[in-house]
Amino acid sequence: MSDMLEEDPFELFRRVEKSITRATGSMERLASEQDNRCQTISDAAEKASRLAVEASDVFSAGKRSLMIWTGLCAAILVSGGWLSGYWLGHSDGWSVGNAIGHEQALTENAASAWGNTPSGQLAHQMDKTGLLQALAYCHLPGYEAKYEEKEKRTFCYPTQNASGWLVQR
Repeated sequence: MSDMLEEDPFELFRRVEKSITRATGSMERLASEQDNRCQTISDAAEKASRLAVEASDVFSAGKRSLMIWTGLCAAILVSGGWLSGYWLGHSDGWSVGNAIGHEQALTENAASAWGNTPSGQLAHQMDKTGLLQALAYCHLPGYEAKYEEKEKRTFCYPTQNASGWLVQR
């Protein structure tokens, strides 16, 4: 600081003046750039405003046709979705129904084939006499159905008054 005091005071003022002049020039350049940017933003906003007015005019003029086209497109989309859903559901239903019918036919075929075996013929004779249902549901005199907790199933057991039945030879 003592070196500054020893310098020529006018030289010090000249350096300060030079610094202020440079700072002022920089500030003026920045202010000019800021004005240019503001003008660009103002021009863009004005252009956007004009475009919005034009779009509003076009929209109000074409509103009726726009609504017609929108309704038509919506109807086409809904109809297309309905038709494709019907077609997919129909073909899937056809496949599932065909598979179920095939399974039932196999089951019926197996049942009829078993009916021709000796066991099937014996079961048929037992059913004719009413014994098959009584045997299956444990409704025979001298027998009772008991639920087994361990097995979680019901079994048929003879009681003291159990009687036998006719055995085929």
